[in-house]
Amino acid sequence: MELSSVISQVFSGDDKEISLKAILDGIKERGFGLMLVVLALPSALPVPAPGYSIPFGIVLMFLAGQIIIGRNSLWFPDFITKIKIPANQDSKLLKSMLKFLKFFEKFIKPRVSTLAKNPIWQKALAIVVLLCAISMLIPIPLTNTIPALGIFIIGLSLTQEDGLAGIFGAATGLAGIGFTSFLLYLITFIGYESINTVKDFIKNLI
Repeated sequence: MELSSVISQVFSGDDKEISLKAILDGIKERGFGLMLVVLALPSALPVPAPGYSIPFGIVLMFLAGQIIIGRNSLWFPDFITKIKIPANQDSKLLKSMLKFLKFFEKFIKPRVSTLAKNPIWQKALAIVVLLCAISMLIPIPLTNTIPALGIFIIGLSLTQEDGLAGIFGAATGLAGIGFTSFLLYLITFIGYESINTVKDFIKNLI
């Protein structure tokens, strides 16, 4: 099944809420890479979808941790699977996610496959995913988009065995972690108002 079809199934339900168990049951058999893509995509959008970063970040932490320690099958505690998130999203959000996905899919193809399939490299990527997922949990503006984008690209690289994309995804994720650390430094030594200064600076650049 194409990635776009999986995204449509996950985010176009009829209910107002959906449990993480229902989402995980629908994607966990399709591979580690696809799980990363689906769980990171809402937060990786240029305008992140609200309500997803923290619950999906928690799942990504558990997911990455189990990959790092080499578990053969994934397990999530009940408190995670019972978490509910907004569902039945409007078509605008779904269209944004599909457009974003299709843009990146143009650049993903099998390259440096030996690296992409290397277990040590996959564990290294999982460490990056873990750090990015932690950043997604921080309730501060600007701390989830870049790390989530890194996870998203890493997921795509694993679905297509694209080692080059994996390197780019890891670099993006680490850049996001560095940016989050910088924001935390500013808040600690200057104050929360420094975030508005950074936001205005980014807006001026755009």
